[in-house]
Amino acid sequence: MWSGAPSDRCSGFAYCRGVSGLRILALNWRSLEHPQAGGGEINLFEQAQRWARDGHQVTVLCGDSGRTLAPRQVSVEHGVIIRRMGGKFSVYACAALFLLRYGRQFDRILDISNGVPFFSPLFTRTPSALLIHHVHGEQWFSEFPAPVARFGQLLESKVVPRLYRDRPVITVSPSTEEGLLRLGYRQQQISVIYNGVQLPPQTALRPPAAQRVLYLGRVKKYKRVDLLVRAVASLRGRFPQIFLDIAGDGDARPELEDLVRELGLQENVKIHGFVDDAQKEALLAVATVFAQPSMHEGWGISVIEANAYGCPAVAYDVPGLRVAVQDGVTGILAQNDQDFAEGIGRLLGDARLRARYSAAALEWARRFDWDASAQASLDVLKHAGATPGQRPGYGR
Repeated sequence: MWSGAPSDRCSGFAYCRGVSGLRILALNWRSLEHPQAGGGEINLFEQAQRWARDGHQVTVLCGDSGRTLAPRQVSVEHGVIIRRMGGKFSVYACAALFLLRYGRQFDRILDISNGVPFFSPLFTRTPSALLIHHVHGEQWFSEFPAPVARFGQLLESKVVPRLYRDRPVITVSPSTEEGLLRLGYRQQQISVIYNGVQLPPQTALRPPAAQRVLYLGRVKKYKRVDLLVRAVASLRGRFPQIFLDIAGDGDARPELEDLVRELGLQENVKIHGFVDDAQKEALLAVATVFAQPSMHEGWGISVIEANAYGCPAVAYDVPGLRVAVQDGVTGILAQNDQDFAEGIGRLLGDARLRARYSAAALEWARRFDWDASAQASLDVLKHAGATPGQRPGYGR
């Protein structure tokens, strides 16, 4: 986890002295210490600390997870100013008020959408870029009641593309780019910038357990972790020692715990809840197979994290994951629930196949670098004030 103490040299706003680079404000739904923080938060904070390291002043405004998880409402961590305000929904109103009062004191704004962005163009003229991890689409209906889901889908598909039509857009995979194009975003707006990965030291790479499956991520309905639990149940007869680690938390956890008891898997499944970096690394180091049953991902950062430990992945053939997993090379993409369970079984039962996929997964993970991602995003932010025709094209 990130750690650090507040700095007296800066009040947490944009007007700190002695800053030679850009004054960047990032608006994000959650802070990194939040129990349900995921790949989006990792993406932001890994890049933000690099911008700060290179002389830019970076402020992140995000929801307040409370003093138990974050002892200070304002802190400076790894050079990044973190301002926590508001809750799950009120953070958007807090951000709007903050932009009205202080928006002009920043040079650039990174507006991060978690289904719904912060609508920064309505509250300040400061140049901004929009970061979208994935298009939610029908996923709205798996998380919210129908009226709320229809409203969210309307905002995502009609209102947001129009509001940000003249702003550069960053996304994390070609499959999300395709989804954005279908919503009406223009090709020249979009830059695909992959997530990076922190490679573990070679000493952390040790032989995994023989039948250990790992899920790492939020425990939400759309993540469909229940399908993974059912897959483990179907494989238990063939692999009596199979064990599933579920690392993460979310509002679907109670239902998942009930399912584990219903299927009699108490000896085969452990739901760890939120884990810190050390716990996560320990779980990755012993995992045989990484399993990702989600219905939709922007990229699949957890897949690449597992690959960095030489752990192959099994996932569904859905947007984002079909890019993160090289089918038949670094892992297996499933077309249905049966394929998913069989894919896990193939890797658990064939040591030679697993070794081949493991080597390819490690090589694949080495291609993704946080320094390169941070620089590419910074280039987009630097040119956010230019007219669309003046912006350079960005590669993948």
